[in-house]
Amino acid sequence: MIKEISIKEIATYDNAGVVFNELKKVNFLYGSNGSGKTTLSNSIKNFESLPGCNIVWVSQPLKTLVYNQKFVEENFHQDSNIKGIFTLGKESTEIRNEIAEKKRLVDKLDEEIRRMRTNLINKEEEYTSNENEFIDDCWELKRKYDNEFLKAFSGVRNNKINFMNKCKQSHSINGILYDVENLLARSIKLFNGSLVKIPTIQSVNNDELNVTCSSEIFKNQIVGKQEIDIAAFISRLAISDWVKRGYDHVHNSEGKCPFCQQSLPNDFLNQLEEYFNETYENEMKKLKQCVDQYMELYSTLKTSIQDLLEKELPYIDKEKINQQFELIRSKNETNLELIEQKQNEPSKGMTLVSVDEFVKNINLEIERVNQEIQGHNKLIDNRAQEEQLLKDQIWRFIANENLHNHEKYVRKEYSINNAIRGIKDRITLKTSEKKRLISDVEGLEAQITSVIPSVNEMNRLLKAYNFTNFKFAHTQTQGNYRLVRSTGEDVNQTLSEGEKTFVTFLYFMHLLNGSNNRDLITENKVVVIDDPISSLDSNVLFIVSNLILKLIDDCRNNKNNVVQIFVLTHNVYFHKEVTFHKKRSKGGKLHDETFWIIRKVNNITEARPYDTNPIKTSYELMWQELRSATQSSSSTTVQNLIRRIIENYFKVFGNFSEDDILNKFDEEEKIICKSLLSWANDGSHFASDDLYIEHPIDTNAMYLNIFEKIFKVTNHHAHYTMMMGSEVRNEISQAEVS
Repeated sequence: MIKEISIKEIATYDNAGVVFNELKKVNFLYGSNGSGKTTLSNSIKNFESLPGCNIVWVSQPLKTLVYNQKFVEENFHQDSNIKGIFTLGKESTEIRNEIAEKKRLVDKLDEEIRRMRTNLINKEEEYTSNENEFIDDCWELKRKYDNEFLKAFSGVRNNKINFMNKCKQSHSINGILYDVENLLARSIKLFNGSLVKIPTIQSVNNDELNVTCSSEIFKNQIVGKQEIDIAAFISRLAISDWVKRGYDHVHNSEGKCPFCQQSLPNDFLNQLEEYFNETYENEMKKLKQCVDQYMELYSTLKTSIQDLLEKELPYIDKEKINQQFELIRSKNETNLELIEQKQNEPSKGMTLVSVDEFVKNINLEIERVNQEIQGHNKLIDNRAQEEQLLKDQIWRFIANENLHNHEKYVRKEYSINNAIRGIKDRITLKTSEKKRLISDVEGLEAQITSVIPSVNEMNRLLKAYNFTNFKFAHTQTQGNYRLVRSTGEDVNQTLSEGEKTFVTFLYFMHLLNGSNNRDLITENKVVVIDDPISSLDSNVLFIVSNLILKLIDDCRNNKNNVVQIFVLTHNVYFHKEVTFHKKRSKGGKLHDETFWIIRKVNNITEARPYDTNPIKTSYELMWQELRSATQSSSSTTVQNLIRRIIENYFKVFGNFSEDDILNKFDEEEKIICKSLLSWANDGSHFASDDLYIEHPIDTNAMYLNIFEKIFKVTNHHAHYTMMMGSEVRNEISQAEVS
């Protein structure tokens, strides 16, 4: 069943379009000619090929049959064969019951499949939601590390789906998991660093300085010759250095002691000269040489370290080297003091402070820097391989960061996919079962289907409705019809427009209970009837109305394969006939129907739904007045109402003259009828207040009985019953809807 129709950008439907929503089993649409009704009916028929038309079905699309002028043109030609209508025969009640049961099972399977497809859509939406959630989780990592790993993310940075897929793939990467600092430092070197190789740094050489600092000359006591007499005295007093200072000045003291100015013994000077002999001088020379060597080696060490500190290298820790250099300079100051003390007091032994520990620390830093340099140079030598390795390690890191989200995503994806596979398998199974049942139905229908029942039934109706000039007949082509005269000759082009319209509509009505295709006779259908009363006289109009009313009633009670009906018309009288329902309380619509009015305003189609039947005519108001007048004591209006009703219904609309009506009565009643017409004319053409006229209730009753019989003899008593027995409905006037 159709739930909603939207139509736009077709004919008089503009870009905004019109939406017919909350549609029910029975839908009445009223609109004047040119308002857009036929466009709507054609659109319902061909909605799949019209981009401006969309239909929302309650469950699944159904076969749609549309009666309009296009149907007449496509299906009925007086000079050619008509496609036969296959229907179920009545030969086998057992087979028909079996068909009905299998159709019931097919409908049940349809409902199950529909529910499963709904569940499948829900699961697919759940799958998409899970996917989108994981995409967002991955994208958050991209935002977090985008600046740091710009080159590694290259190619997937501008697309969430691609980035998510790369995150999925990264969970299969094996290898060492590095921290972000390591990866970032290597990224800077590889992707942003220099492409020029850097020479390694020479370590600082401290071997010779170490040897000099540990020289024995500093440790040994430098004293004079010990074999002479004064040697024991000098040694005992440990005044060798003091004596040496005096000895350096004794040659200028004119035989006196430089310290006490006493005269020196005659051989004292000789003993001093022998004491400070050549051996002593040689030791002092060695000391001086060692001191000079120390000074030179320290200067070289100092220069090496200063050169190192002046180098512009990205990896060197100058602060660390400078700390060690400060310690070396401090130790050098100590050594200089020791050297000075040794030079002043050669007889004292001492040991210079080694700076080897601090130089080793500097060399360790140099070794670390050289390792960085070698790594840098290796990156340059193997740039492509190193870049790919680093990118893999970065994605390995991202996978680890995303591990919790990925595990949650995979668990849900696995569960949802299992559910989807299960639903699809069940749909396939149920669909296969449905096809089997449909095949069974088609086989059963083939046993009892025929076009003969349709021919017989349509001919019966033609005869019943006094169309005796032609009938349906079989053709030599099996499954087709033709229209022939009673003599058997083809009607060719001799049918009137009214006859052609009625025959076409009769054919359409039987098509609803069958099909041109033997395999589709029990298929459910949506029916659209668009103005079927063109060129019909009043008799046929009400026949068509009654046929449609029965179709609607059967549809409401599920007695046929029609599950939904749309009736479109511009004719007020026809609309009133087909919308009549005795259970409709005071014009309010029933639960299974809708009312619409279609208008064309400024050449643009509009539509509006109503909660009551919106079409009410002055003709119906006359009947309403007549009902009220017959129930009141004052009934002077009865005459005028009878005249106007007879004129509207029989003379104007039904093309019945006064004589035509009178001829329907026998002689006795004809007199009363003629009296009634005269009475009605008299009462309606003279002012009742000019002359007192008595209208006994008995007179009213007699003439009202004849008035009713007029409808009986003209075969329109159903209309009389409907109009006199229908309840008053609150509806808008014809002027408002025209």
